[in-house]
Amino acid sequence: MTFKRTIIFQWLIAALALVPLILYAYLGQFSRMIADDYCQIALGRQLGAWDYMVHKLNTWSGSYASWFFKGVIAPLDTLAPRITPAMIIVLWLAGLSWLGFQCLAYLKLDKPRLALAVSISAVIVTASINAFHSMQSFYWFSSSTQTALSLALLTMYMALALWTAKRRRENDLSLLGIIAGGLLCFISAGMYEMFVVFQTTFLMLCLLMSLAFLRGSVRRSYVLVFGVGWLATLVGLAIQLSSPGVAIRAAYIVQTYGQPNRSIPTMISETLTRTLGYIGHPQALIGFIMLMGVGLLVMLIQYRPQATLKTSKPVKLALSPLWIGLMVQLIFIPIL
Repeated sequence: MTFKRTIIFQWLIAALALVPLILYAYLGQFSRMIADDYCQIALGRQLGAWDYMVHKLNTWSGSYASWFFKGVIAPLDTLAPRITPAMIIVLWLAGLSWLGFQCLAYLKLDKPRLALAVSISAVIVTASINAFHSMQSFYWFSSSTQTALSLALLTMYMALALWTAKRRRENDLSLLGIIAGGLLCFISAGMYEMFVVFQTTFLMLCLLMSLAFLRGSVRRSYVLVFGVGWLATLVGLAIQLSSPGVAIRAAYIVQTYGQPNRSIPTMISETLTRTLGYIGHPQALIGFIMLMGVGLLVMLIQYRPQATLKTSKPVKLALSPLWIGLMVQLIFIPIL
């Protein structure tokens, strides 16, 4: 009976954590077509998904997956902006819950894990949406289908990548998961020009960390999974860079705003300045502190370390992750 009450209590906590997301989805019902939405939905209905994507690739932008998705959803007309926020929330929450469920299993936390994974995921998605610099990233149809949807797809890929890597160590039936992961990376890479740059860098770091910190068959599994995802992302990047629309848009930007500053020292300085400015963004900082508190609370309540024998060897910490953590903290000293 005590165990049953514990399950009921955890699902009540999960329901409370879902309330802000339900509110965000409800507010999405008031989204309307604005600015670019009119021509995008009109052209999508007129040309169809494939022809609309090809048209945009040839005339304006290389974001092939984004244009194809807008062409698919265009027949919904004015309903498209209203359902997109809820659709993104459902996809994002599902992917993050799956990812969190697997991470909790790796940490060997006691069951039931699903309610805890849903609770943590709901808080993370809520904090992420609240941390957007502008709510246009979530409620403007033309923007949300590129930015927020890209994050949801990448989250789903990370969950699938962990699942596939673990199954590959158990059996040889994970080929479908590897192919599906590569396809997800290819789709998310085609959602937005800047997102493909982020995804390329992120997956390259995942690949390098797998090579540096894992050993044996575990390393081979993760290197294979992340390697396929990274290569699929590079294919998406190549398509974007080679599309005629990118050259046309670049020429228009030069004509309108002048030649871009390609000085390496200037770009490094601007990148550091803007990055430090983004880190000091109040909503993002609040979300980070909140999530850190949630993580500490979960570990204090749920984690029960296994008893060790008195004759067992003392626990030794790996130095490489500690040095990386120290360097990251030193980098953030100017902000403090």
